[in-house]
Amino acid sequence: MTNETRAALVLLKEQLSAAEEALASYDALVAALQHSAFGAGISDATAAAERSLSAVRALARRQAEYLAEVQADSMAAAVASEPNPREHFAAVRAMRAVQARHERLRERVRTAEQLLEKSAEFIRYQLNVVSGTMADDTYGRSQPVAGPPVGLRREIAMFDADV
Repeated sequence: MTNETRAALVLLKEQLSAAEEALASYDALVAALQHSAFGAGISDATAAAERSLSAVRALARRQAEYLAEVQADSMAAAVASEPNPREHFAAVRAMRAVQARHERLRERVRTAEQLLEKSAEFIRYQLNVVSGTMADDTYGRSQPVAGPPVGLRREIAMFDADV
């Protein structure tokens, strides 16, 4: 096994481990978001997801540094010169596993984003119900002191976007 392939394989295994950890933390976040529309109990899950995603990003930066060091465009190009077919295949298999985990992680992040948006919509709705305001009056812009234009009912918004 060449030194380049060995270094690539170590980095790929670290990326695989970090991606698995990030998937687990995002699964926990999605479960917490699905459990409560108010977002109760998601602070720990959110913090864990952020930490795990930071680890994945740090390893992506290390990969970019490694590729610059070996002067390769991709990990596949970095291990392409491996003379041992078994070692080459092991590195290719690790690359595919990392790519698959990253794709699953992207999907999980999109799911968490959608659930967070739904939770925010529900909270906005609850604020509107409690305050008795129309949706536009809750998160809008207050009208000038002179008042709204003729025919348009707008008081001062509860959460004024002008502030």
